[in-house]
Amino acid sequence: MRLTWTKQPYKGHRLLAATLRCRHCGRAVGDVIGYADHALERAVFVSQENGLEPGYRDGGLCCAACQGRLFLDDVESLGRHVPPDEIRGRPLSEVIREARWHERETVA
Repeated sequence: MRLTWTKQPYKGHRLLAATLRCRHCGRAVGDVIGYADHALERAVFVSQENGLEPGYRDGGLCCAACQGRLFLDDVESLGRHVPPDEIRGRPLSEVIREARWHERETVA
């Protein structure tokens, strides 16, 4: 299952924030902040202070601690006037790319 904003009730150019959480152990891996009308891969990932970064397994993001699937929890609207430049984090696409690279390195 792919992570996506499309199942959320928010529409249009509205900034959303969500917690990236593990389905298996319930750990919060980080927060995802992005616009509802943009692909989730264009969102920004803000890691938690626990230092966990998402892993990659079977075509999707997973928990680094237990390998459980991640989902978007507590999605909320931040409004329309928050400049994305003020969000401290990294592009989610970069986090996904690094997680895929680490998966390939451990398999090889």
